[in-house]
Amino acid sequence: MELRQLQIFCAAAQTLNFTKAGLKLGYAQSNITGQIRQLEEELQVKLFERLGRGIQLTNEGKSFLQNATNILELCEKAKEELSPQVFRGIINIGAAETLCVYRLPQILTEYRKRYPLVEIRVQTESCENLYELIKGNHIDIAMVLTDRIKSHDMAVQTLHDECMTLVASPLHKLVKKKSINPSDLSDECLILTSPGCGYRPLILSVFKKHEVKPGSMMELSSVGAIKECTICGLGVAILPKISVKDELERGKLIELDWTGPKFDVKTQLIYHHEKWLTPALKAFRELCSSMTKLSF
Repeated sequence: MELRQLQIFCAAAQTLNFTKAGLKLGYAQSNITGQIRQLEEELQVKLFERLGRGIQLTNEGKSFLQNATNILELCEKAKEELSPQVFRGIINIGAAETLCVYRLPQILTEYRKRYPLVEIRVQTESCENLYELIKGNHIDIAMVLTDRIKSHDMAVQTLHDECMTLVASPLHKLVKKKSINPSDLSDECLILTSPGCGYRPLILSVFKKHEVKPGSMMELSSVGAIKECTICGLGVAILPKISVKDELERGKLIELDWTGPKFDVKTQLIYHHEKWLTPALKAFRELCSSMTKLSF
């Protein structure tokens, strides 16, 4: 069994097409099928079912895929440990929408300057989905906006305490009040992020504790949509201050003087505690830490 055969098998398993696997690796299709056949003969199992022009992994193939992936990762780890000065490969980053827009770009700009050979992939998801993507090894590391990380599977690095703010349209009636306490929001329309957002449970828990019952709630998956609906006067919103800075400066939104409990929200970097961090990932983690201390 050769490493080349494992690479070919993994490429074929990912594409489920011998021709595409050949194009991906720079081999002729006949070479791909020949190497797969040799591997199957050596293992004495069928790794793929040939169904017409398509292929599918057999149960044995699915089982072998995990082992083959682990072997290739260990080989890559060994090579990188021998050449720690070379930063290359791929890092898969997940980020909450707000952080992807207002925090991550400046970090990625500096990272790209330092490590131009590293391929960066970014996926925007809710915090809840980011946890699952990390557990499934679909992403390597994530930047989330939440209060506390309760999962024991996660290694957590707090980067910054984020300020949350209560905002409304300049024409909203609450703008006339000098201060706003939780009871003032009773009967108001609260514009919220969708379930899965990291700081949504914190907002709802404060409302529950103070027995605040909004007149209605509007749920939107996009922070941009929440801002626009708030600007139109459809309700009030509680958002990270970084996400409404421009609207506050231009007078499109007004920051209300919230006298209720503070919302303890943090920008945090998370990854699986068993995850092997490549030099490229370690560099990203360290850069996040250093840049947040300087500029956040």
